[in-house]
Amino acid sequence: MRGQLALAEHESGRIRRVNKMTLARAARRAREGFDDFVHSKLYIAFIAVVAYVLWYSENLLAAIAVLGVTGGLVLALVRDMVPMVPFVTMAPCVVHVDKMPGELWQYALAVLPVVAGLAIHIACYRRNKVASPKSNLLAMALLVVAMALGGLFSPAAQDGMTAFINVLYVGVAPLGVYFFVKLYGEAKCRLGDYAAAVMAIWGMLTAAQAVTVIGGAYADGIDIASNGYVPRLGWGNSNVYPTVLMMCMAFNFYFMGKSWKLVVPYAFLTGIQFACVMYAHSRGALIFTIVVIAAGLIAVTVYNRKNPLYWAVLAVALAALALVLTFYWERLTLILGNTFEDKLQSSGRDYLYIEALDRFFENPMFGAGFGYVGYVTRLHTESGFYQLHSTLFQTLGSMGLVGVLAMAYVYVMRYYTVFARATRVKIFFFIAMIGFEGYSLINTSTFTGLPCMTVIYMLLALFELETAHNAGDIPVGATVKQLLAGR
Repeated sequence: MRGQLALAEHESGRIRRVNKMTLARAARRAREGFDDFVHSKLYIAFIAVVAYVLWYSENLLAAIAVLGVTGGLVLALVRDMVPMVPFVTMAPCVVHVDKMPGELWQYALAVLPVVAGLAIHIACYRRNKVASPKSNLLAMALLVVAMALGGLFSPAAQDGMTAFINVLYVGVAPLGVYFFVKLYGEAKCRLGDYAAAVMAIWGMLTAAQAVTVIGGAYADGIDIASNGYVPRLGWGNSNVYPTVLMMCMAFNFYFMGKSWKLVVPYAFLTGIQFACVMYAHSRGALIFTIVVIAAGLIAVTVYNRKNPLYWAVLAVALAALALVLTFYWERLTLILGNTFEDKLQSSGRDYLYIEALDRFFENPMFGAGFGYVGYVTRLHTESGFYQLHSTLFQTLGSMGLVGVLAMAYVYVMRYYTVFARATRVKIFFFIAMIGFEGYSLINTSTFTGLPCMTVIYMLLALFELETAHNAGDIPVGATVKQLLAGR
């Protein structure tokens, strides 16, 4: 009898061990499957579709809650921070309102899953060692210091809380995201292709939202060809969303160069995106979008100059474009005529530039700071930030010579990252930056923390990770738990 009981207990223990092993294998496979999913283009497309649906629903609280849970899961289950790049890029695109509601504490509660996921991630996963003289980290950090020092000794009227918030938004937040991508990023996929896919799909999302807004206005009987029509997506006004589209268009050409089969669909997408920019009625955006398209077309043609299939498909695409222009020529000339009807007459920016120079000469070393309340008009104050509508003049007026030096260092390191080991995807990133930097000379994009600068910083982090991986040089450190244990 004792022998039978012992045998039964032994068999029961064996079954429990087998069940545990089976569950462990199933959990490992599920986790590996999830890991593979978040490193795929399907995941990037999933984030874009979710963002569009949440944006279209116009329920901001629900949107933030859904994003909070999604982001928290990714942070908790995946060591690699690369899958957070599409998430951070497209998360702002769920905002469909022009003004944030007053009960912000509810929205703070909705992001608690992200905070919890981030805490788990930092505590449990091994980090990379990011110290490198060739990274953008020091340049970005010095720019944040220059922002914080902005306005020191200035007699101009300033608001301390506004300055604090703006330095966090424009400087610290983008730097923090860049740092975490570098700290926990891995090369589990082709990072250049992943970055290009994020940008291309972000462009599809933005175009879909713009088409929805502009199409809705047309259905309501609004004259969308009029210069008085100003489309707003909520998260992006008629200056911000064209900036996003012109940056994303460059990566359409990157994928055209990957395969001749992609030339027609991406050419069609580029045409839709150009129309969305055109209906924004922004002269600067339109000019630099044309520059990006021309540069992208030249680059992809150079890369595929020996491919006869590319030339054949390009000829078909150009013939289709000529046909479309023939049918819509009058409409096109009407829109362009309305956009450029005041030619080079003032839009108020010249007064802002004079004001920036006044603040610079008033306090050459540190400028008037990011809490500067301004003199011209509240029209140029967006989200509490007195925008001087130019990278150059905002730098001079807000940070003075200290800011000029810091910004120069940022640009040197940014384009060192691009050209030190120039790959195809970096060339198309540079084309995107031609449009971004050019338009930012007369616009606010350089000092827009989300989405513009955060996305640029994340792409630079991916390029640096890819370069380090190719060189076999991504050293891994310890987890926080191991550090606390003295290991």
